[in-house]
Amino acid sequence: MEMHKFEKFFINSGLFNFLYRKTVYASFFDFINNELEGKALEIGCGIGKTTSWLAKRYNKLKITAIDYDKEQIMIAKKKDIVNAVFEQGDGTRLKFKKSSFDYAIETGVFHHIKDYKNAIKETSRVLKKNSYFYIMDVSQYFFMLWPLRILFPPESLLTKKEFIEQLEMNGFKIEKSKGNVLLFIAAKKVR
Repeated sequence: MEMHKFEKFFINSGLFNFLYRKTVYASFFDFINNELEGKALEIGCGIGKTTSWLAKRYNKLKITAIDYDKEQIMIAKKKDIVNAVFEQGDGTRLKFKKSSFDYAIETGVFHHIKDYKNAIKETSRVLKKNSYFYIMDVSQYFFMLWPLRILFPPESLLTKKEFIEQLEMNGFKIEKSKGNVLLFIAAKKVR
């Protein structure tokens, strides 16, 4: 569940974060296309870059940001983000009570979780009914080029169809989705 050394270096680099924020993350905000307020769980926050972007974009959102990697969380905790707290946590065993959050947000993390199916189940458990799970991740097609599979080794290879099936099995209704390599999914918890 922890990133490979090269991937961690690359993902945490200033150049990657600049490009990611301006292209991919900007598209993710456009995809969400809602004002978010209330309590949100960010799964896989890394060093807190995505958390800071979420906190600025949705300043009425109280964010609990978790990451499996203790080193990443130590770096994230040094950031001064008023509407966010950082905690070390495992997406497959969330320590939060049932129905604790209005939103869950996952950006590029579930392909790092071997038991991503249980992470979806846990996310459903901690979300309130009629809340939303916003997902941005890469499918197995991203890793078809062997250098990417070596440089950024995934724990799980999944397709959008498989991801959506797991979401639906865990009480989510898919409101919208797009992409086959880079996946964007908005899922509403209906049961």
